[in-house]
Amino acid sequence: MKVMYILWLRQIKRYFRSRSRIAGAIGQPLLFLLALGYGLGSIYKAAGQGNFLEFLVPGIMAQTVLFSAMFYGAMIIFDRQFGFLKETMVAPVGRLKIMLGGALGGATTSVLQGSLVFFISLALGFRPLQDNAS
Repeated sequence: MKVMYILWLRQIKRYFRSRSRIAGAIGQPLLFLLALGYGLGSIYKAAGQGNFLEFLVPGIMAQTVLFSAMFYGAMIIFDRQFGFLKETMVAPVGRLKIMLGGALGGATTSVLQGSLVFFISLALGFRPLQDNAS
């Protein structure tokens, strides 16, 4: 369990130490929300379809989480290139624990980025729909 925690913590530290990755995680969805949300929102509303942000935000959140997951996959390639993967594979630790520790770190950063986009979209005027069918 300690090995998984160490590898999870490594992924979290790598995320918070990379300023460009954090800026990209905020900048790209913010650009889409502002450019598409407010730029095309008036056309969407004129067509009688309601609030465009309610349509756009779930897709941007999913895109953010998937992009973060793809970036984690690229990090495995970087670990292999710089020799860290070889060092972890020869350690007297199960490979499942190595894989789970890294994957949990990647999943945590994805959830952090997705929630950040959600809170930014709330500040821009997104309101999740409530089901009134009950």
